Amino acid sequence: MYSIWEKNSFIHYNCIIIGSGILGISTAISIKERSPSTEILILERGTLPSGASTKNAGFACFGSLTEILSDIKRNGESETVSLVEKRWKGINMLRQRLGDEKMGLLNYGGSELLKENNITALDEIGHVNHLLRNIFDSDTFVADERKINEFGFNKDVVKSLVFSPFESQIDTGVMMRSLIAMAQSKGVMIINNYDAVIDDDSANTVKVSAKNSDVTFTSNKLISCSNAFTSSILPQIMIKPGRGQVIATKPVAGLQFKGVFHMDEGYYYFRNYGERIIFGGGRNLDFTGEETSEFGTTDMIIKSLINILGEVILPGREFEVEMTWSGIMGFNESKLPEIIQISDNITAGFCCNGMGVALASYVAEQLSESGF
Repeated sequence: MYSIWEKNSFIHYNCIIIGSGILGISTAISIKERSPSTEILILERGTLPSGASTKNAGFACFGSLTEILSDIKRNGESETVSLVEKRWKGINMLRQRLGDEKMGLLNYGGSELLKENNITALDEIGHVNHLLRNIFDSDTFVADERKINEFGFNKDVVKSLVFSPFESQIDTGVMMRSLIAMAQSKGVMIINNYDAVIDDDSANTVKVSAKNSDVTFTSNKLISCSNAFTSSILPQIMIKPGRGQVIATKPVAGLQFKGVFHMDEGYYYFRNYGERIIFGGGRNLDFTGEETSEFGTTDMIIKSLINILGEVILPGREFEVEMTWSGIMGFNESKLPEIIQISDNITAGFCCNGMGVALASYVAEQLSESGF
């Protein structure tokens, strides 16, 4: 039972967006930029954004050398170049929207640590740089073995290092708070702890309810931006969740490196956060077990991260792990983001494939064209 005020001001919207992560918030902002009078409600299942938007490692990246080579093998050169371009465009769209300060963006560059098992990737640097020439204004990747010693890595394990000046690190919390503040300043309503389900989609109206609320909302359009959790709202969408586990150390005295770093086709990734190290990955150790939408960590993967940290990244150095956490990403086989028109009223955007920071602004712009 609603009051007349609630019925007139809180129940019906032009557009409901499910998911308040970077994709959902960015989509709302893009719609408002196109159509300032559009009334938008964002419904979020969690107290904080669910998924990975506030749980990632804070990389503004577009793919390491070995990851791009893996994508070429899977999707071909043309599709891979197009995907890298979308990631790069998305990063720049986010920077233009917020400004670097409101993202906590620091451009120290990015590096990939090559080991014996993937050292042959060096043979492909020239070809990959040629493929990406129209995206970046200079060579995307440069081999620089001198940095192995400079950064203090284990040179018995790390055989070469591939540097890119175009990658940056961000403060994920600062970035998300800035996006949320921008959306709210444009009049976007955000309601948390509302685990939305679609009750009805007919004529020009979508009806949304939640098991944990007695309030039902309606809208003319609905956009699902819940990524890994899309299937719980739209069962016809096939998307695989993928959990990413992360550790963060206490400050490491005299930490020798700054920047973002990749290993093993992007399955491992680390960065400095001031004098701390944030290190995540290891999903490839247990694809089946990590294909879950349940948050949490496992001894096997956390121990793997700690071992690599001690043996490869900080050999002979003392460190202490202070925090562990996980985020849930959404994956498909192609690694390409998808936008699907479910009906005249409902659209879904998903499958950033672990590249939400890079792709969300680009995908959001496409979603904002859905009838607005």
